[in-house]
Amino acid sequence: MDKKTFKSILFLITYCILLVVMIVKIDVLIAIFTKTIGILAPLFIGFAIAFVLNKPYNFFLDKYVNAFSKKKWPKISKPLALTTVFLLFIGIISGIVGFIIPQLFQSINLVYENIGGYSTRLQNFAFDVIEYLRLDSIDLSGLETTIAKIPDMVGNVLKGIVPRVFDFTTSFISASIDIILGFILSIYLLADKENLKRQFADVLQAYVPVKFRKKLMNVLGITNEVFTSFVSGQLIEAMILALLCFAGMLIFNFQYPILISVIIGITNLIPIVGPIIGMIPALFILVMIEPIQALWFILFAVVLQQIEGNLIYPRVVGNSVGLPALWVMLAIIVGGGLFGILGMLLGVPTASVMYQLIKHDVNQRNQSSNS
Repeated sequence: MDKKTFKSILFLITYCILLVVMIVKIDVLIAIFTKTIGILAPLFIGFAIAFVLNKPYNFFLDKYVNAFSKKKWPKISKPLALTTVFLLFIGIISGIVGFIIPQLFQSINLVYENIGGYSTRLQNFAFDVIEYLRLDSIDLSGLETTIAKIPDMVGNVLKGIVPRVFDFTTSFISASIDIILGFILSIYLLADKENLKRQFADVLQAYVPVKFRKKLMNVLGITNEVFTSFVSGQLIEAMILALLCFAGMLIFNFQYPILISVIIGITNLIPIVGPIIGMIPALFILVMIEPIQALWFILFAVVLQQIEGNLIYPRVVGNSVGLPALWVMLAIIVGGGLFGILGMLLGVPTASVMYQLIKHDVNQRNQSSNS
């Protein structure tokens, strides 16, 4: 048996053993994968923050380099650009949290204080609707009983939440530590990105053949381009939509305009289903205040989404993702099913990268077969 045949047989045996292990011990592998992801969470968070801030960092860096190179102070450009972009980032996050948290506690306190009157209000609203639609002949005894039980139902839900407070607090502290570590890592990643790029290129040159190296660089280039366009476009669009929602809620005198506008803006980062997700807490808040106001808000939100979908999104995001609508929906469903909210956020650009790579490979194969 020659050496080449022996290597092929050895590779086949190894592959079969690994495949059997993966099938038999799939639960163990998933647990190991989940634990590894949890351990590396600060690194992923740091990379995500650095990726989002890379574009504004380059903008400020070029601006300061041009400004201080004439004064022969080029060395302060990089620290100044880093300081500027991270101060802006901290300011924006602090501003959002500072707006949301007080109003969120205020709305929760409002629900707690007025929970007894909500059933009466909903009951009166239901009777007004029935009277308007002339549905008096319908037996409403069951509806009255159900509405009367609402305070008890909410109380039972709150009692069930209390035992989970400790688990939530523990998870919150752990997540806060990961975010802080990720934030620190993002500073190092942005500050030393030129050296990291050079080291990565050296590793590729040392260990990866030229043929595969070119393919890998092509994949990384497409990935960077798609994710950069998607993230920057979605962030700008979410900010515009939040500002429009805030202005509209002020004009029409809706309650909690800042809280609801921030919720709508943040959830709109998820394509297609984001606006629907954002409507749920917004409607809950408004229903607790005045049901008729919630109905008017639905009409307002529908008009706002039409403006966003037909005017803002095509101009701000456009076709940067390059993914058909059907594949966008599938990417959101699969990504959300596998990785939750994070999967819904990253599923679309990830699917777009795969779509473009497959499309490019298909075109190349068709050209080769036709020539």
